Amino acid sequence: GFEDAFSSAPTASNAARALAAYVRSLRSGNTPVDRARFGDASALSLQARQGMELFIGRARCAACHLGPLLSDGEFHNTGIASKPGAVNDDGRAAVTGRREDIGSFRTASLRNVARTAPYMHDGSIGTLDQVLDFYDRGGLANPNLGELIRPIGLSSSEKGAVVAFLRSLTGSQPPVAQQSTRD
Repeated sequence: GFEDAFSSAPTASNAARALAAYVRSLRSGNTPVDRARFGDASALSLQARQGMELFIGRARCAACHLGPLLSDGEFHNTGIASKPGAVNDDGRAAVTGRREDIGSFRTASLRNVARTAPYMHDGSIGTLDQVLDFYDRGGLANPNLGELIRPIGLSSSEKGAVVAFLRSLTGSQPPVAQQSTRD
């Protein structure tokens, strides 16, 4: 727990340090995708290259997962908040009050995605393979489902290729600077 990590009860300073450590863990550089982008033809496996082509093309992932962070920063409804038998989540509508925002959540960055399970805003999907299955089925139907969310029809080998590409978005962690234990 918190006391184990900081040898004291939670304080505002220690909470800030814990949050900073978490954010540092999300940063990555020198991923196979980055190395390929800068000319290293051997940085990506054939399977990961095929996955990247699917990610950008037929699977339509890059419609929302684009740019350096692989996120458009926008809010989309994939249906994940509309699971049968579960409490529905208002998502962005809790902030905007707009009915059309019910079930919409910000597109997550895919940097280091292989290290950040479980997935989705509620942690309801445990593996990248299951995430691919979810999107391949077209999310979960609901009145506000995003227009980009529809069945894809990937084969199991194509899904495996996309997962290989997603795993190639994991890079080396930056060194963690030593911090003073004084407040």
